[in-house]
Amino acid sequence: MPQVKTLAEQVRLVSVETDSFKTSRIIVSMAMPMGENAAANSLLIYLLKRSCKAYPDFSLLNGKLDELYGASLSAAVSKIGDSQVLSLSLTCLDDRFALTEESIAEQCAELLANMIFSPNCKSGSFGAENLAAEKRLLIQRIEEELNDKRTYALNKCLEYMCKNEPCGRDKYGTVEEINAVKMADVYAAWKNMLSTAVFQITVVGGAGADNIGDIFTKRFAKIERSPVKSETVFIQRGRHFNRYEESFPVNQGKLVIGFRAGMQSSRDNIFAITVMNDIFGMGTYSKLFMNVREKLSLAYYCWSKLLASKGIVLVEGGIDTDKEKKVSAEILSQLSDLRNGKTDPEVLVSSKRSLKERYTFTTPEGICSWYASQVLEDKILTPASIIEGVEAVTMEQVCEAAKKLSIDTIFMLKAQEEAENED
Repeated sequence: MPQVKTLAEQVRLVSVETDSFKTSRIIVSMAMPMGENAAANSLLIYLLKRSCKAYPDFSLLNGKLDELYGASLSAAVSKIGDSQVLSLSLTCLDDRFALTEESIAEQCAELLANMIFSPNCKSGSFGAENLAAEKRLLIQRIEEELNDKRTYALNKCLEYMCKNEPCGRDKYGTVEEINAVKMADVYAAWKNMLSTAVFQITVVGGAGADNIGDIFTKRFAKIERSPVKSETVFIQRGRHFNRYEESFPVNQGKLVIGFRAGMQSSRDNIFAITVMNDIFGMGTYSKLFMNVREKLSLAYYCWSKLLASKGIVLVEGGIDTDKEKKVSAEILSQLSDLRNGKTDPEVLVSSKRSLKERYTFTTPEGICSWYASQVLEDKILTPASIIEGVEAVTMEQVCEAAKKLSIDTIFMLKAQEEAENED
């Protein structure tokens, strides 16, 4: 069981003390409502990763990481429900293997605190060259997602499905928004983050976490906090069925069907919905894989994905463009069978076995990410509690969960026909 400790208003420490691994992991998560400042927030976290006052350039920071037995630093931007989550993470050698009695994990926590609370920022500037570089890199990340047509199709379906909701925004902001960000915007984003973000410091490793908690408690004591915890909008049923399409010069069409899962919150009926989604389209034993892909050969791949933080299930398939109607009809047919209990009982057994393996984390990164993803949850769920809940799910509950799925949006990325050669 993790230890949970409140350090300040809407700031908590979640720690799992274990000597099972050779490394430790620390993630500082900062959650804010998804809004028009998404681009400035995204640029901010990557600027914070570059340096801090104590280590104001790349070589000095890398030298410090080398001193910490080659600790690895990373930054990320993610979307949880209607919130944007920024994170800074460090993976380091576990304290048991240090050559001195100094705690590596505590030094890593101090470094992360320095980067967040004491960045390399002079007179409100993180450095014009640094900002320009991070703009280029962030736009490059967006372009890479655009070039990955599978990811692009999923994102477009979610964008259309949630176009009037914060979740419909790109987690990084748009290219136009990124280009428009000024240094004053980034500085304001930093001040706003310290004041309003919901923070979670997640620690997994052999070191006791009390001293790590003290490091952050002292920093927050100097900050005037007015935290804002965003409330995610859950739409239980698809209100208007909409279909959108785009054409690209690709060999394979991408079909994405967005369903509302009938959830009122991220934890509403979560165990039954998790098993239902797995049987519907997650496992190799699932209805979509076994029938749409294998038996009928209608798709190159066909899976479903549960976004519990928003109460959405996305079904995606790589298909021949001219088979869209046939594939869509078969996906709905498989859902109908699942609703009506037309499923081999052994599939439920296979699903529970697979989910147990999926939630049995074997690395500090996996454990840490699991708890960090719950930054906005009031109650922490352990992997063991998920496994226990899944194990108790009946086929009747799976059928009832499937009956709650309702189509909201279809997005089709069509394979563009080659233009005829002109004489």
